[in-house]
Amino acid sequence: MKSSTAVSAFLLIGMATGVLAEAGAGKVTWRLGPPLLLPGEPGAFDEVAVKDPSIVYFSDAWHVFYTARSKAAYSLGYASAPRLEALQGAERHQLSHLGGRQDGYAAAPQVFFFEPQQRWYLVYQTRDANYQPVYATTTAIAEAGSWSGPKNLVEKSDRAKWIDFWVICDDEAAYLFYTRDHQEVYVMTAALEEFPDGFGNPRSVFGPVHEAVHIYRAAGLDEYHLFYELRGGDGLRRFGLATAPGLDGPWTRQTDDYATGAQVEASGASALWTEEISHGEMIRSGYDQWLSYDPVQAQFLIQGMRASEHQGDYTGLPWKLGIIRKE
Repeated sequence: MKSSTAVSAFLLIGMATGVLAEAGAGKVTWRLGPPLLLPGEPGAFDEVAVKDPSIVYFSDAWHVFYTARSKAAYSLGYASAPRLEALQGAERHQLSHLGGRQDGYAAAPQVFFFEPQQRWYLVYQTRDANYQPVYATTTAIAEAGSWSGPKNLVEKSDRAKWIDFWVICDDEAAYLFYTRDHQEVYVMTAALEEFPDGFGNPRSVFGPVHEAVHIYRAAGLDEYHLFYELRGGDGLRRFGLATAPGLDGPWTRQTDDYATGAQVEASGASALWTEEISHGEMIRSGYDQWLSYDPVQAQFLIQGMRASEHQGDYTGLPWKLGIIRKE
């Protein structure tokens, strides 16, 4: 039997995050707004899909980086607007100079401002070395052409598939999380003053997952939340939640149904344009390396589509971006 202290802590997590607590907290409902970013016009670099978003609010504007899919290739895209609702009409930039050496592929970006260096970082993957973690930097996030060329973040230590790289920091260290072979979450750490160098050997910290593991500091709870994507037997995507007192873990699985298509309700006159909750980014409280977010009023920028659209080869799926807000 759980102690009264443990039960109280578990209930607090349930109330703050909307998970299905063992003590009977109700399932969370997510309110779906209209799509914020749709695939581009025919012939555009993002004509098939826009996916894997990373977003920050800085200098009176939203800055969104995303994976773009044309009929031929993947690359990184960027758009910015003063309001989220204005992103669809904003100019889009293909960051083609950030592609990998092998075939120009680039995907799954994460953006943050690293305060110790007063520099923006874009962490993402190329297909070099069977998916290679790389980074680019700039001091001017709004200037699409200002990003440096890609540099390897770490040298891979095995031939397995590593994807969806994610950096978050505490007071002493930088942590690089990633998914290995669509099964387990691994982490590598480096002293804060050595970042982006100095990462040690990887170790397994959580699983099983499918991909898209993102970690945030939960404001007001003195803990960290790890969101992980799962793929159901029907192929549809959803997100689960694990928690830990620190970035070193240990990570405790809270629910595999933190955000699912079945929990989504359309808002107002908005159509129910997605039945999947896939590769998303929490709207953060800031834009720095702490990656804090509000777990009580969570807003999740996700990629989605209707179940009827999820047919054929993955490279042709028409992902679009929009926000779900926790009720």
